[in-house]
Amino acid sequence: MNSDRVDEIAALREQKKLDRQAEIEAREAKEAEEAKSHAANMERIAKKMAKIEAGKNAVVEEPVVEEPVVEEVEEVKEVEVAPVKKPAAKKPKPAPKKKVAAVKKPTAKAKGKPRGRPKGSKNK
Repeated sequence: MNSDRVDEIAALREQKKLDRQAEIEAREAKEAEEAKSHAANMERIAKKMAKIEAGKNAVVEEPVVEEPVVEEVEEVKEVEVAPVKKPAAKKPKPAPKKKVAAVKKPTAKAKGKPRGRPKGSKNK
């Protein structure tokens, strides 16, 4: 029986070694994938920075915009403006009365475990 137990322990140790090795491989694969993704992002950022730098160095010509000439019109029409009536200020509605919640009676206190000798007991 003792040898069976030793065999089980040896098998568990081997399984732990295999599990640790699998975890290490998975972690390395994940880190490699993250590094690859990071390198791609850095390359994309470098391209954008190059475009920005190229844009700063280029001479930017602003197009000349001609302002349209506005001719003054001599005809002025007078329009009568009717006085605007302001609506009377509405009186605020009285706040609805709150219902008074029923007062709860305090519940009976829970009695704890009785201490000492029970009544009617003849043990003294």
